[in-house]
Amino acid sequence: MGHRVKRGILPPDAWGCCVNRSGELSVGGCSTVDLAKRYGTPLHVVNESRLEATAGNFRRIFEKTYPGKVSVHFALKCNGVPGVLKRIFGAGLKAEVMSVFELALARHLGIGGKDIVVNGPCKTEFFLRQCIESDVKCIVVDSLEELDVLIRLCDTMQKSIDVLLRINPDYIPRGMTQGSATGSRKGCAFGLDLLGGEVDRALDRLQSKQRVRFKGFHFHIGTGIRYPKDYLRALQRIKSLIPCVKKRGFRIEIFDVGGGFAAKTTREMSSCEMILYQSLERLPAPAKIGNQVTFEAFAEAISTGLQALFSDEELPELIVEPGRSIVSSNQLLLLTVHRVKHRSGVKKWLITDGGLGTVSMPTYYEYHELFLCNNMDRPRTEKVTIIGPVCFAGDVVYKNKIMPEVFPGELLAVMNSGAYFTSWESTFGFPRPAILSVKDGREILLRRRECFTDFISRDNFDEDKMNRMPDTGRGKGVMEFYR
Repeated sequence: MGHRVKRGILPPDAWGCCVNRSGELSVGGCSTVDLAKRYGTPLHVVNESRLEATAGNFRRIFEKTYPGKVSVHFALKCNGVPGVLKRIFGAGLKAEVMSVFELALARHLGIGGKDIVVNGPCKTEFFLRQCIESDVKCIVVDSLEELDVLIRLCDTMQKSIDVLLRINPDYIPRGMTQGSATGSRKGCAFGLDLLGGEVDRALDRLQSKQRVRFKGFHFHIGTGIRYPKDYLRALQRIKSLIPCVKKRGFRIEIFDVGGGFAAKTTREMSSCEMILYQSLERLPAPAKIGNQVTFEAFAEAISTGLQALFSDEELPELIVEPGRSIVSSNQLLLLTVHRVKHRSGVKKWLITDGGLGTVSMPTYYEYHELFLCNNMDRPRTEKVTIIGPVCFAGDVVYKNKIMPEVFPGELLAVMNSGAYFTSWESTFGFPRPAILSVKDGREILLRRRECFTDFISRDNFDEDKMNRMPDTGRGKGVMEFYR
């Protein structure tokens, strides 16, 4: 079935879903209505076969396009559900981590140290020690201070580690908001300041060091990037560093271009759209088929940029760190409408069991499509504000969203819940939801719904024993918890 756009709304097949004979939204051969009845809501549903295909396709395209070596490392911060990660790793992707818990999770799932890239602006000494002991592929150094700590640790531990220097190239991709432009010198603290000379100073500190080995550079210029040429332009800003590296006797063996590749079926709001939406409640337009950039286009732009910087004999290993482009469109969130409130001359509200305060944080700054699962043929005739169950006015899924007429007890699907929804979910008075994987008409429970015991499992109810309680969040307990 080909994509057909109706009133700016993408059809369900854009997400690999369909409408069954009962007029219900179906994913992986399963009716969303039936899944909600059996497992309750809120409920995340993973399209397993499509997730595996997307991950494998991404890897193969970059390996085919770039003439040098390619390593694809999935960003665990985007979706850290073990059952999701197992399917991504099964498609040949490796791991990119930013915390001791993500490192432990990757190791627990069988990922070897040499298949792990370590990132993040706030690496503790404990975390750095764990990375060194795990013999990770490389640590991406975010600051001069971090580099000094790493040098000291390697000398103390008498161990060696490979490092990449994260560069802040002062480049803002087209359409980025302040919170998304991670390569902005003024707007983001990440990385070594290219214009301020921090990269040169880092190279100087590494010249006489044998245990901390310089291997290359890293940058991450933004998130939700829809224009492949942005990577090409950012790479051009690195050109001046190549002679600086050679002058010091180093060689660039690895270049990590980060992630940020946009998901096809959703998009981040621009700065202007955010202002209009949050102040005047003007919900922006949905993603359009014509704006859906391909993996091939990203791979070609990055390959072209690197080949312009290096000769064939000097081509570095290319590392890419996709996140949302792999998982976003391959997971959806089911919500039940419990109440409908209508105030004449004001607006209509749909009160659901999951909102911004519990399971749908990305809807604050991204446009996600919504479907009425139990009647996909009902026409969209009215604007409604969809809210969650928490007692604060900001618990909003969407304001002024054009929807069919919806009644209490009916089921909504928030599409593209694969990226950051589960990472940012909260227990704001409600249990975190179950997560299902569906494929060929059968489902697997990847994560059960949270229960009361989970809520209180970290609490001490016997104050007399408080001082004798072990703190498993410190020391070796952090890693041992996942072993």
